[in-house]
Parts: sequence; C-alpha cells; structure tokens
Amino acid sequence: MGKASTAILLAADLFLTPTPILGGTAFTSLRALNAAPHQYANRAVTVAGRFRGRPASNATTIAPLNRSRWDFLLDADDGAVWVTGIRPAGWDFDLDPRLPSDARLGVWLEVTGTVRVESRPGWSCARGSTCPRLWIEASDLRPARDPAQGQAQLPIRLPVQPPVVVFHDPVRDEANVAPATSVRLQFSRPMIPETFSEHIRIAYTSVRGTAAAPIPAFTAIYSQATRSLAIRFATPLAPRESVRVELLEGIVAVNGRPFEPWAFEFHTGE
Repeated sequence: MGKASTAILLAADLFLTPTPILGGTAFTSLRALNAAPHQYANRAVTVAGRFRGRPASNATTIAPLNRSRWDFLLDADDGAVWVTGIRPAGWDFDLDPRLPSDARLGVWLEVTGTVRVESRPGWSCARGSTCPRLWIEASDLRPARDPAQGQAQLPIRLPVQPPVVVFHDPVRDEANVAPATSVRLQFSRPMIPETFSEHIRIAYTSVRGTAAAPIPAFTAIYSQATRSLAIRFATPLAPRESVRVELLEGIVAVNGRPFEPWAFEFHTGE
C-alpha cells in the first residue's frame, strides 16, 4: 500500500488619465487602458468587462494572445483586452474560452492583474508607425455587475454534478496489463493538484505471502492542460497480481466541488 506525495467596479471613468490607485491597484476602464496603454504598462490594474472567450479570427481585430489554453478576451462597449495567466473559473462558475456557448453568455468579470505592453516598429495601426500589443497578466478574477442591470450575475453557471473520472488506463478489470505500466486518469473538471497529495492509495488485492514486496513507490503528476493525472511506479508491478487504485476523500475541483471517493482494479500479466 502506498500514497502519493506528490472589484466590483466597472469604472465609469472614460478619461484618458489613470484613475486613483487604491492599495497599489488602479481601477480603470477598458477604454482608458486601450487609449493610453503605455501609461499603464507594468502597473497593477482592475478592469471589468464581458467574457468573450477566444472568438474566431474574423470576429475581432485583436490578434489572439496564444500564451495559454485559458487566454480569454475581456470586452465592453468602449474597448477590449486579452487576459492571460489565470483560468476563468471560481467557486460557482467555470468558463471555457474555447466554447462558443460560454462566450455567448457575455458574463461580466472583474479582472485584476499587471498590464503588459509590447511594441514593434512597422505594426499596422490607426495612428503612428508603432502599434502596442496589450494584455493583462491576471492574478485574480471574480464575477462583476452588469452595469446595465446593476446587479451581480451570480450564479453564473453552477455545476450540479461533482467532478468524475471520464477516462482511465488501464481500464476497469483489464487483464494481462504489463507490470511496467503507468496509470492515467482524466477528469471531467479541472482539479486542484495539491489535493491529490496523500489521497491516492494503491495496493495489491490478491492473496500474497508475508514476504511479498508491497506496491512500489509511485509519483502522481497532474496536468492542467488535459485535466489528467499520471501515476508512475518507481519499479514494475509484480506479475500476475490484482491491483486496486483508489482516490480518497479530500480531492477537490477548481470550482470547489469535492470529488467522490472512487476506485478500480486491473490485473497484471506475465
């Protein structure tokens, strides 16, 4: 038996000068940010706008940022900006930048982060010969009020079902699995990697002698990009044994929903 160690505020400010800084963060509008990006470069700001995901290339004149799978466009009637560095998810919402259905929701979010500006000579711009590329490296986000409605949009989308395993290899009760195998699990929702620590149990279930070696030491690595967990053993498993893999209580998804304890078995060959 072993264990793995494994704000809200849509600024009404439409001026081109920076808004007052509160606690080191400037509350500003997308219009002001786009009109004078260099004025905000490398500064912490908070802006609000609608989540627009990753629109088709012909749907926006702003080139995709392509820094991560979770980059999304935040826009309002007076401007837009790309956001990177954070997944658009929270306790009671989970938005996918690549899902058109999520983009159509037009959910208002408040994003806090550092403004980054990149300029290159020769870029095509409405004015001047140098066009700045603008984005926000986000450190925090939360649901915001729709200024037209004057109220927060909560809940945005409340996941009813807890996270579940949607794929695993080996499959349940698979026979003749190579002792040198690893185990891979994929989840329906993004998970918090740290919660896997000490919550994975793997053991032989077949009858064995008292001198038989236990399950080898193993590591478990979670990939945010694929929502998958890879379990690798330090040495091959014993041949012709039944192996039980258990995920214990305490594992949690990014949206705060707990993972229900779950297990499966497979059988080694040779």
